[in-house]
Amino acid sequence: MDIFEFILVLVTVIVGLGIAELLGGVVRILRHELKPGRLHSLWIWMIFEMQVQWLWSSWALRDRGEWLFPEFILLLALPVVLYMIAAVLFPSTDTSDDLDAHFFRHRKPFFLLLMACIILYSVNHRFLEGGDFGGLADAIRVALFISLGILMNTSHRGVHWALGLSLLGVQFWWVYYFGFAI
Repeated sequence: MDIFEFILVLVTVIVGLGIAELLGGVVRILRHELKPGRLHSLWIWMIFEMQVQWLWSSWALRDRGEWLFPEFILLLALPVVLYMIAAVLFPSTDTSDDLDAHFFRHRKPFFLLLMACIILYSVNHRFLEGGDFGGLADAIRVALFISLGILMNTSHRGVHWALGLSLLGVQFWWVYYFGFAI
């Protein structure tokens, strides 16, 4: 086992906890402990995909020969925030509200955490992958950041559907364009 494989173990555990949080919520829906919501389901899928994509794309860092502790913390920061996002998506106790109502009540911390993810993606790109600030990837991140700010500040379902589906499209394109092969 080399140093990166050792480091990736903790990243994988944290991503696994985030996925377990999402799957646990889905099981609570299947048991009829929680009432599903369509918009909420869209975000479950998006956060699941973000967690899997982060783990997948982390493998691109395998050729780094040396790791400093701050770089290790930076690598861990995104899976930690993704875990917190997954936890915010579901109520801690059973509720009679549907999950869309829960989502709208907790949209501010949810979208603030997603905005933190966008910042962490950019910082990771710069400091762990050696990329530059600017260019297509950062232009897309700025547009995403603005979209998340709009979603955080509105409770209009039409806006949430339009931007949510647009963000899902961008997410699938991003995976295909930037991270399909490792």
